[in-house]
Amino acid sequence: MPTARIWRRYGHLRIYISAGDVELGWCDPRSGRFELHQPAMAGDFWLAVRAECQRLVQEGQLTDVALPAAAIAEPAQQPAGPPTRPQERAPEPRPPAQPPHLPAAQPAPAAESGPDDTHRIVRDSRSDDLARNTPGESARTRAKELRAQHPFLVTTAKALGIRTTAGSFAMGARGERELGRKLDRWAARNGWHVLHAVPVGRAGTDIDHVVIASFGVVTVNTKTTKTRVWVGEYGMTVGGKSVDYLHKSRAEARRAGQLLGRATGIAVPVQAVIVFTGAHRFSVRRGGPPDIAVLAAPGALRGWLQKQPSVLGHEQVEAIYQAARNPATWQGQGNQPS
Repeated sequence: MPTARIWRRYGHLRIYISAGDVELGWCDPRSGRFELHQPAMAGDFWLAVRAECQRLVQEGQLTDVALPAAAIAEPAQQPAGPPTRPQERAPEPRPPAQPPHLPAAQPAPAAESGPDDTHRIVRDSRSDDLARNTPGESARTRAKELRAQHPFLVTTAKALGIRTTAGSFAMGARGERELGRKLDRWAARNGWHVLHAVPVGRAGTDIDHVVIASFGVVTVNTKTTKTRVWVGEYGMTVGGKSVDYLHKSRAEARRAGQLLGRATGIAVPVQAVIVFTGAHRFSVRRGGPPDIAVLAAPGALRGWLQKQPSVLGHEQVEAIYQAARNPATWQGQGNQPS
């Protein structure tokens, strides 16, 4: 039976359909783009795509669905009677002039196909649970995409010691994995909840790590560098160059509070933290910014978290965590911070 899996990265959404160990293809329900790897199973593929689109629409995770003409084109029917001679070919059906749009209000089909349940669609629950994301997943995926687009240039630049965007993403992914693995161990010992690579909105942004516990929600931004870092009350430099990490971390925390608060009805307290890995030298002037914790190394985060006071009860923590695990919580329309 076909299995549907959702892929969300960098503002894109794809529905991947597979049957057993065979991947049938994928479809982007917003643009209508698709790749069909098993043409002989096109019927099963599009049936599964339509069913998954209906589910996403009903759950509010998808709007403005536009499937290609192939999604509703029926396979050619062979007439009864003598078989067609080899040189004769049955005319192919003509697709409609305009690609069909899936109505948002249309209910999902009760049961696909017939009583033998051959076309029942099974969803991959991993795509709907952000708790399954691994540390550095988004950055690692982006690095692979860039390497695949320009393999020769990336390889040559690496050999010459030239920094590339693909290399920066790969280095960032390593830093996120280092910190993420530590966070997972600390969370298991302290009863915290941790999510990694949380995609927010449709612009391709994500939060490296989100920690949820009695101290509230902490959004963690991991930065990997081999140069010197200077932190002031109102600014920061890395390698002698000014960076906007403080501004982005504030916006990240504010947006997380808005989205989680809207999903739970709880006034969610959110703190922003920036953690560096691999810094050659780290210095802080006058204690750094008053509203953001900027830490020199991953190990410093554990002590900082353990010192935070409790502000939430157990039921509130669990409600926020369940909402945070749901991708739809972070994709809400009209929720961007001002």
